[in-house]
Amino acid sequence: MQDAARILELSRNYRDYTASNLSELVKIKSFSLGEKAVAEKLVEQIQAAGFDEVNIDGLGNVIGRIGNGKRILAFDGHIDTVEVGNAANWSFDPFCGEIRDGFVHGRGAADQKGGVASMVTAGRILKELGMDRDLT
Repeated sequence: MQDAARILELSRNYRDYTASNLSELVKIKSFSLGEKAVAEKLVEQIQAAGFDEVNIDGLGNVIGRIGNGKRILAFDGHIDTVEVGNAANWSFDPFCGEIRDGFVHGRGAADQKGGVASMVTAGRILKELGMDRDLT
C-alpha cells in the first residue's frame, strides 16, 4: 500500500506538469491522418520524462518504453482529434490549450490527449520510484 500512496502523492505533485504537457498537445491541430506535429511534440515530452526509449513507428504511432523487466505494462491512447465543426459554437479557441480553474480547455483535452499526457506522467512516476526495474 505504501507504493500506492507514493504514486498518488507524486501524481498530485505532477498535476501542473501533466496539465502543461496536455496544454502543449491541445495547441497542436491533429485531425485524423494529420498527427505528425503532435506526435513529434509527444516524443519530446516522453524524452524529457526520462523514458528509456521512444520512437515513431511506420504508421505514426509513438512508442515509449521504460524498463526491461519481465512484466509488461502497456498504456494505449490516441492523439488524433475530430474536426472542430462550427467554430461559432465554441466559446473559446478550440486550440487554445488554456489552463483555467484546474482544467485544460480545447479540442482533444478529454478525448484523448488528456489520457496520453497522463501516461507520460505515469511513466515518469514509475521511473522515479524505481518500479521500472520489474516492468517493460
